[in-house]
Amino acid sequence: MSFSRTRRFTIIAGRTTANSTAAATDLNNHYRSIPYSSSQSTESTSCHRDRPFADSDAGVGPPPFKKRKNHPEEHEDVSRKSSSSASASASEEGESFMSRKEIDRRSPSRRDGIDRLLETRLRYSYCAYLQSLGTRLQIPQTTIGTAIVLCHRFFLHRSHASHDRFLIATAALFLAAKSEETPCLLNSVLRASCEICQQQNFAFFPYLFSSQDWFEQYRERVTEAEQMILTTLDFELEVQHPYVPLTSVLNKLGLQTVLLNLAWNLISEGLRSSLWLQFKPHHIAAGAAYLAARFLNFDLSYYQSIWHEFQTTPYILQDVVQQLKELF
Repeated sequence: MSFSRTRRFTIIAGRTTANSTAAATDLNNHYRSIPYSSSQSTESTSCHRDRPFADSDAGVGPPPFKKRKNHPEEHEDVSRKSSSSASASASEEGESFMSRKEIDRRSPSRRDGIDRLLETRLRYSYCAYLQSLGTRLQIPQTTIGTAIVLCHRFFLHRSHASHDRFLIATAALFLAAKSEETPCLLNSVLRASCEICQQQNFAFFPYLFSSQDWFEQYRERVTEAEQMILTTLDFELEVQHPYVPLTSVLNKLGLQTVLLNLAWNLISEGLRSSLWLQFKPHHIAAGAAYLAARFLNFDLSYYQSIWHEFQTTPYILQDVVQQLKELF
């Protein structure tokens, strides 16, 4: 789904006051309780309000990401894609990628007292929340992945201290479902998010429950967040995932299904990282295939053309593999 510029929404931008040193310290200490690994249950990543929902970080961070052209298909469908999918994605130009150091350096959360480790924990928490929410709604994994990447892109421009990450994540899933042509009713998304939080005893947006019309307030907040994501990302919502090049290359080489399945799962785990902001899809696919082969003690040296098929280099491969390993 594409959004034309004539359909842009108008957002009333709020302003937040400058954070004092004490406030930054309190925020930092408050977030330290969030678990580092998303392998834990979503109960450990409680949904709470971080700071007043505001639009004070406009213009912060790198330019908006360029529009991606192709939509990935689901696992059962990508096997039908030809190996030209990897070549097509490799030849695309105009995509904006950043180094890991640059992503860290330009993060708008730094000035609010949120360091790299803490921001990683915040990232893991909204990824776990989105995975649970998408699973409950029976949304395809690629749609869940798109929502996660949209959140990553959003927080390249805006501070975690000024925006409720779970509210942004809820809106991102609703947007991703539309952009990936797997639409889901907004009320269904809202109810599912509330069910998740009630089952896990979350203090989910407690400021909403002060009145009887809290559900309408919640709906309005998510709608505002949806508009903010659209304008922050300049209405560029398309995301390419590594599933297509992974499946097409491994099938072309006749590699065993167990390797494909494990590599597929590694890609899904990799969504917690910033890899989608650093590398092209076929680079991530190559790293996942290499790491899966190592886990399975599978020798890929027989398939000398595999890295050529993925159109990657040893340096890029090593970087992707290292960042994937850090997730375990």
